[in-house]
Amino acid sequence: MDPNISHNPHNRAILVKLLGELDEEVLTQILEKGKAIELDTGSFLFHQGDLDNSIYIVLSGRFRALATQSDGHLHALGDIGEGEPIGEFALFMGEPRSASVVAIRKSVVLELKENEYLEIVAKFPAFSTKLTRFVVNRLRRNVLQQHLEAPAKNIAVINLQSENDISEYTDAIKAQFESLNVSIQILDHDSHAEMELQQVYDALEQHEGLNFLVCNDEDLDWSRRCIIYADLVVLASDFYADSKIHEIERHLDLYSQNILNKKIYLLLLHPEEAKFPENTRRWFEDRKIDLHIHYRKHHGPDIRRFARILSNKAIGLVLGGGGAKGFAHLGVIKSLYDNGVEIDFLGGTSAGALYGLTASFCDFDRKMIDFYSHDSASSKLTKNDFTIPLISIMSGKKMTNYLKKMMGNTHLEDFWVGSYCVSTNYSNASAKVHERGLAWKQIEASIAIPGIYPPVVIDKELHVDGGVVDNLPIETMYNYPVQHIIAISLTQLRSQPVDFDETPSASKLLLSKITGKKKFRIPGIASILVNSLTLNSRQKQEMTKSGVELYLELDLKGIGMLDDTRWREIVQKGYDQMKNALENFPEEKRFW
Repeated sequence: MDPNISHNPHNRAILVKLLGELDEEVLTQILEKGKAIELDTGSFLFHQGDLDNSIYIVLSGRFRALATQSDGHLHALGDIGEGEPIGEFALFMGEPRSASVVAIRKSVVLELKENEYLEIVAKFPAFSTKLTRFVVNRLRRNVLQQHLEAPAKNIAVINLQSENDISEYTDAIKAQFESLNVSIQILDHDSHAEMELQQVYDALEQHEGLNFLVCNDEDLDWSRRCIIYADLVVLASDFYADSKIHEIERHLDLYSQNILNKKIYLLLLHPEEAKFPENTRRWFEDRKIDLHIHYRKHHGPDIRRFARILSNKAIGLVLGGGGAKGFAHLGVIKSLYDNGVEIDFLGGTSAGALYGLTASFCDFDRKMIDFYSHDSASSKLTKNDFTIPLISIMSGKKMTNYLKKMMGNTHLEDFWVGSYCVSTNYSNASAKVHERGLAWKQIEASIAIPGIYPPVVIDKELHVDGGVVDNLPIETMYNYPVQHIIAISLTQLRSQPVDFDETPSASKLLLSKITGKKKFRIPGIASILVNSLTLNSRQKQEMTKSGVELYLELDLKGIGMLDDTRWREIVQKGYDQMKNALENFPEEKRFW
């Protein structure tokens, strides 16, 4: 890095990106008054409870915020990357630091003490306005934006089968980034291992795009340097290879419990026209993996998905519950793909789990989705399934057998696209997120409507419909590297008054149906049960939808919870309403 920080164009660009356009004189004052501080890996910038009220701006490197919370344990709150401020609230509020901040690789910050800040503001009031505006905007950020970390700049790559040539995979990724005007720099053992540490560091920080540091199992010193410099570690492996822990993983101590550990993505490489993955779970034994990604050679959607994931620009689709209305989710998905929106992660509750994960299981193939739509409706899964009503009205056997027949021994981690569903753990009164395990079993738990279907036993605990606690699981999607969330609700949040003063008797309702005069518009027993159970989670839905880029509440009036005979109509309604939402989405906000 240029020792004269005020004349370094990179530093000036950082300030402009953070604060917006400023006069050159103001930029020079900020950089000259401030102090550049270099921190090695593991060095703390400050600790929780400190009274220091300086503000810091990350000029290069990466930090992690840590805080001891009410349970007495130290928790990682998130990573802070290049171009982001640290500690701005302490400057304005004068309060103790709410968290500790540690460098997770060699980093440089610009420090501005309170008196230096005031001196600059006295000469250039515009600086105060710009910084205040930034702080206000940060406070206004929705929940997703608060969770979204800065994308990784330095990515260490470890090929677990170093004898295998994976250039066809990596060349495709490089070409994808170049098509997005993202510059790629590759630093490998042959070209950079002999360089001095500072030379390697300078090469990384002076490059404005992504840096890929290629580890080498024959030179562990170089590989350790790659890990130290990295923001993210990608393990690449032939999916069909032996899944045992390799020597390079042990030597680099990738899975130890350490606050400085980098996130690890497991990239599982498949051949062209690969069959559906089986037994992905073997790769998780003895490994601590933050995310696994299936990648088929020359498969465009997989290449584009991986590029979006690495750049924190992935798209997540969240689907809500609502019985047979869930057929509309299939129409939504078909409409998204017809309009060029590819799904990188999918999550759902109840009907959102059933129909959404079916589409994900089909790899969003239209013909397969159409087949299962017709086949499931023809199977009349909610008809003639009554049982002795001790714990539920229906036995659930028809649905379970159908899911078993469709998905067999497939686990959620085998799906080509990362998918999850949510149930309610009845045994400990909490939400349960299912990201791994037998797919049919996890879906069965998510759709087990209390009173209608029996609870599902998983790990000796009872699980019921996820809609009891979270009918539209948006918050769970924050845990994935997504920048854009699309959420589809099947339940309308607005008030729905009735046109009668007293609830009609059963005989009046029966007479109304016999005569064909629909005098009373009142929901059936299934709708009342489900909607009553999900009232609390509907309030949560109202609060969390602010973190969504595109929120669509489908209008499915007149369609009952068990009305699967109208599946074609329901699918079409979902398709048409999603198409209309996309067409009317502001041009300047489009992310596809």
